[in-house]
Amino acid sequence: MSKPGSLQDRLRKAGIRHYDKLIHDQPKEWLVKNFRKGRTKKYPINVSSLMRNIIWQTRERIVKGEKPPLKELIRTYWYMYIKPTLSRAGALAPKTDQYKELSKHLADMGRKYKLMKYKDIGFRDENQAHRRVGGNANIILFSEKLGHQEFLNEIAEKYNVSILALGGMPSLLNVEYFVDNLKKTGFNLQRSFYLFSIVDYDTSGYIVKNAFLDDLHYYGIKHTRMYDLINPDMLTPEEIKLARVRIKTGEDMRVKNRNWLREVAKKNYDNQKYLVQGKTLYGLQAEAVSGKRITEALKKVMVPLLGKEEEFLKAYELKKLDEAIKNLILFKLT
Repeated sequence: MSKPGSLQDRLRKAGIRHYDKLIHDQPKEWLVKNFRKGRTKKYPINVSSLMRNIIWQTRERIVKGEKPPLKELIRTYWYMYIKPTLSRAGALAPKTDQYKELSKHLADMGRKYKLMKYKDIGFRDENQAHRRVGGNANIILFSEKLGHQEFLNEIAEKYNVSILALGGMPSLLNVEYFVDNLKKTGFNLQRSFYLFSIVDYDTSGYIVKNAFLDDLHYYGIKHTRMYDLINPDMLTPEEIKLARVRIKTGEDMRVKNRNWLREVAKKNYDNQKYLVQGKTLYGLQAEAVSGKRITEALKKVMVPLLGKEEEFLKAYELKKLDEAIKNLILFKLT
């Protein structure tokens, strides 16, 4: 019996074992014989088990020096190793997104089972062009959409800060490589990090922002402060009424919307009231706020942090906290 928490125990929980033969080269009979356990009626093999074992075998061979790092995209890996094997086993699904399933297994083998990192295999990051570590490395401006890339570049050039355009939900691979680049500069990850978000002001944007924050925490950036650059106080009431977008409701969104509303309530935005009309809930697209207004906001809240020592930053944060408490007290009294 393997010791709880040991590598063998984590491999067992993930359904992974060592195979001498190259899994992706084997015929259908061998694949069915070795991966039938736990299969569903839909497929002759356990697709999840097969994917995880091929991934692990690839890593094993690279770590042992039996083959060089892959230096390919995850999608290329899908076409090279996974899709042909599934097809040969009679387990290729025409309607299910099995590439997405592969991406999930890769993430799980990192975060959930703590078995590997993306760099162990040498995957290329398709989002590499959308991230940069600046001299002010601990000040990170990030956007939900790639459309803000040019704006991020302009701010990075002007203030030498770090930037990322996520392109939707953050990629764990992208964040891993971003943090690796931070480490290469010798920057201390134990310092405070200041994050400035350009994400939709709605439930989905809230989820994207928190997912990125969770990924940063996972890779060792623990001390973070978030500034939301897209919020109702960046617009006038009249502008909000023209720009607001109805947020999807329903049973599947009920808890998500409630969590988002609980979070924004802590911000005490004056114009939040224009985004709730009876039972109708509204949000704002990130594009509703101009780059000029975002730049002005950054001058107020980001520029004072540039090139400052940790003790200065702590004093700055205490000052901001004191102001926030005074404003909250005043709000309660009035």
